[in-house]
Amino acid sequence: MDRAVRLLPVLALLAVPQGATAQTGAEDSLLNLFFDCQAPSCRDADFFRRELPFVNWVLDREAADVHLLITWQETGGGGRLFSLSFIGLGGFDGVEHELSIDTSGDATEDEERTALAARSRLGLVVYAQRTPAADRLDVSYRLPSASALAGSGTTSADDDPWNFWVFRLNSNAFLNGQSSFRSSNVFGSFNASRTTEAWKFNVGLDYSRNAQEFDIPQDDGSIETIEEIRRDWGARGLAVKTLGEQWAVGVRADVGSSTFYNQDRRWSVKPGIEYNFFPYSESDRRSFALQYLVGPTHFAYTEETIFGHTDETRLRHGLTAALELVQPWGRWDTSVTGQQFLHDATKYNVTVSGNVNVRLFRGFSVRIGGRYQWLRDQLYIASEGATQEEILLFQQQLETNYTYFTSIGIEYRFGSIFNNVVNPRFGRGQGRIGFF
Repeated sequence: MDRAVRLLPVLALLAVPQGATAQTGAEDSLLNLFFDCQAPSCRDADFFRRELPFVNWVLDREAADVHLLITWQETGGGGRLFSLSFIGLGGFDGVEHELSIDTSGDATEDEERTALAARSRLGLVVYAQRTPAADRLDVSYRLPSASALAGSGTTSADDDPWNFWVFRLNSNAFLNGQSSFRSSNVFGSFNASRTTEAWKFNVGLDYSRNAQEFDIPQDDGSIETIEEIRRDWGARGLAVKTLGEQWAVGVRADVGSSTFYNQDRRWSVKPGIEYNFFPYSESDRRSFALQYLVGPTHFAYTEETIFGHTDETRLRHGLTAALELVQPWGRWDTSVTGQQFLHDATKYNVTVSGNVNVRLFRGFSVRIGGRYQWLRDQLYIASEGATQEEILLFQQQLETNYTYFTSIGIEYRFGSIFNNVVNPRFGRGQGRIGFF
């Protein structure tokens, strides 16, 4: 982060309109803004309209003077590093700059959106000062507090009592049912991570239990209760060493158990290497990486497999190509992963997944997402097969040559391009209960 950006949180240079209200009309608007942010803290559009009242909000990029594209990456401390790209359009074509701001791992949604609104106001001054709105703008300055000055230096491992380690605990429990059906799900996880420019470490542990009970009426009037339980647990580790702006080496390891995959236990250790065709410093906007991993994998099965094994250790390798683009025209995420057991070249799987959201022309956008997997390496399939209940409740992975999921959607917006009015009435409290 350059010196100017480091000083911004301290200076808090804010552009505020004098005598203006949040309901700026189209006739008073002097700067058309297309606000492009998909972060969870950007969901409340009304908040940003109130905080940026000196611009005219438009719904189409083609009608904008400025396209504000906000992207983010997770930081080592569990927070987010936001990048705000201000892209001039029309009369401001070629006037572009970028600001950034980072938030802590325990920052609330309100703290994040407040910080984003302040940084957005600051970045828009570059354009507003070249319009008649400059006569109604002023600059304010907040004196830094003593605590802010004390913490303004660069943090090092010596200053940090946790030595950059961050720990997370998470647990969820869900219950639902009716007179003849009951379902429960319990999930818990633990994660520890340490991220610096030179090294990245991550250790995680998770457990889940899913139980379903059905009461089936019988011909003699009795009730038969069918219960199926699915348990999974796993521990994983990752260590990565930075080798410049485009190379990295690392190792992945995991151990676990899964009733769904007929595994009493499993473990694997896979060292590998990664190359990014773009510098990692640009990964919030574009990334095209190749990653290769190879190593042993061991399985101890609950039931004997169709290949006659109760346990086995195999060498497996895999190659992943992943492309991620966040650009003014939309977002593109695509990855292709191929894995193969080296003892038998016919035992492999290939997974293609992706999500594309593109604005094709004014008011019209297309969304396509999905995943397709070719499966030829199901070593874990039990020889006895699954029971009828396990098949109906999907409690065990069945033998198959492929799996897929896909979705497609289009959106076409027409009519007024202006949307400055804030009216939250009847917008909430729809009688819904949401969990997490």
